[in-house]
Amino acid sequence: MEKEESKKLTEKSISSMKPCYMFVSKSSSILDEKISNLKKLLRNQINMDTDFNVYYAAEEINSREFLNYCNTPSFFSMRKVAVIKDIDKAGLDFLDALLDFFNENKCKSQETIIVITASKMPFSRKEQDDDKKTKTKGKKSKGKTFNELIEIISSIGIIETLNAPASSSLKKWLHEKAELDGLNFTQQSANRFIENVNFDLNLLKKEYEKINLYMISEKDKNVGVETVNRLVSRVFEMKIFDLVDFIGKRDKNNALEALKSVLYEKKSVKDAGEQPQSGKGMPGLITLLHRMFKAFLLIKTNGQKDMLLAYVRRHLGHAPYMVQRVSDNYFRFSRNYSIEEIIKIFDILNRYDVLLRTSQQDINSGLVLKFISEITDTKLPAQS
Repeated sequence: MEKEESKKLTEKSISSMKPCYMFVSKSSSILDEKISNLKKLLRNQINMDTDFNVYYAAEEINSREFLNYCNTPSFFSMRKVAVIKDIDKAGLDFLDALLDFFNENKCKSQETIIVITASKMPFSRKEQDDDKKTKTKGKKSKGKTFNELIEIISSIGIIETLNAPASSSLKKWLHEKAELDGLNFTQQSANRFIENVNFDLNLLKKEYEKINLYMISEKDKNVGVETVNRLVSRVFEMKIFDLVDFIGKRDKNNALEALKSVLYEKKSVKDAGEQPQSGKGMPGLITLLHRMFKAFLLIKTNGQKDMLLAYVRRHLGHAPYMVQRVSDNYFRFSRNYSIEEIIKIFDILNRYDVLLRTSQQDINSGLVLKFISEITDTKLPAQS
């Protein structure tokens, strides 16, 4: 029930909010997102300059200043908000001050809403052992104070543990999930992973579990590109993109190797009675090459990056972050072909488009090999 009420937080006005909310997660980005959503909710309800304060427990909050803020009525808003980040890192003095504040205000309407974040709950075994040592010295235990806080927060507010990312953004979901599981993807390995699953969130979640299971036994929790490539097969459509990139680089040997992978998967799915994920096969390759060489021509005759970005954005049909990457690739690859060669290649593309579509065989590997060789081997002197 507590979880359901917490999810309704974004639907409430400040007048109906509870005195305290506590969010616990191993992921700092999930917690930051929760606070960001709260700010969006209250943006038009309170004066954000004077009545929304954030305190960082790890930096030793001044208890007196905090209590003065909480106990001083607002001149501009119905209620105020105090956000306490990383309460699990707070010192005993501040925990005592916060506990006193709740005890003094629990029987009356609380003007200030306290929003708390924590990376863990309850304390770790080491901290509990430290508490026992503290008790033997006759001093108040930090762990005991924290448990009293949890008890009173539960009675007047809501405590929610956030164990799963809710973002529909693939990169954000991957970052949040990895942080929860103690893994670290580099920007390059994250991009590769997302591309390998062809920007499919459901497939990303499924393949992530494979990586997570593998990494459990590894001491180093950094997930590199090699690990991603070993564990997550690149989907058919992305293999086609790789093949196009090698042709753009004029790298004939790697283009032919990439083609072998494409043809092998196409044959495998056919034998299994399935369809390749792209659903396009070799005609799809022709289409992508047409787009790339048209972009090359645009670059050489115009050279304006904004026009290229617009062209890629209009024809790519993929995640937004790929637009810049593909555009950068096109700029780099365009140096490998002269205008005269590009015009000649359009003739090659048109000719093989007809041949591949009318071929009696479903997969004519020899024809495709010849097609790629003709493109990468095209050599014409540039006109001065």
